Amino acid sequence: MHTAFAETMSFPSCYGRNLDALNDVLSDVARFYYGSDPASSGTVLAIAGYDTLAEMDRRTAGVVLDIFAVQARLAALYAHPMLCLVESTVTDYPAVGGRPVSFGSVWDVEPDPPAPFQDGDLVENVLQIYADEAGADKYVAELRQVLADTLTVLGRWQILDPALASERTAAFHVEHRQEPPPPGTRLWEIFIGLRGTGDHTILGDQLVHVLSDAGLHFDQLISRFYPAGTEDRAHALRNYPDLPNPDDR
Repeated sequence: MHTAFAETMSFPSCYGRNLDALNDVLSDVARFYYGSDPASSGTVLAIAGYDTLAEMDRRTAGVVLDIFAVQARLAALYAHPMLCLVESTVTDYPAVGGRPVSFGSVWDVEPDPPAPFQDGDLVENVLQIYADEAGADKYVAELRQVLADTLTVLGRWQILDPALASERTAAFHVEHRQEPPPPGTRLWEIFIGLRGTGDHTILGDQLVHVLSDAGLHFDQLISRFYPAGTEDRAHALRNYPDLPNPDDR
């Protein structure tokens, strides 16, 4: 590992090949002494197959990330952005630099283009969950608390009471589900309406992460966008009595 770092980042021949030495030389990289270019946009260290190290020595794998995070903060004082991207299936790395590790997925397609929305539009997200009636009500109560911070910064929002999915939707779900629904549960739909300013593609990703972090599991998330001035928006807006403006038509 130390040899790979030394060769990739042009460490000096005196590099001691231990964690203390790694901390020292990354400090020098942060300050552009070597292994980095002040004329560039920054330094990105991308490590493939990090599971190899994590499986052999989980502590060292975590310490290496922590060292990079600490020195990246130092680099910021020199206007030097430093980023470490690690390919790993491990999901329980400890905090690095005092902050949780950020996780992302690897996709085989380009990211979705920007999809901005304005206050005149209506953004609707529908969560589908399996629960009994009491469980669905409890889920919505927790959902309102969990999403408050995320949605309030974007604008006005309303979460409707849970509604049973139609028989056709429920049958389709069961047919395409890998496992049968939990015993004693039915498919419920929870509608979340939002009017404000943002990007509804980014919002969808935020909802997934926030719900996952809170332990609120769902079967599917459906996003819908109703542009201002359309009949579809006017029709959908009738379901959200807290969201219309006085001048809505």
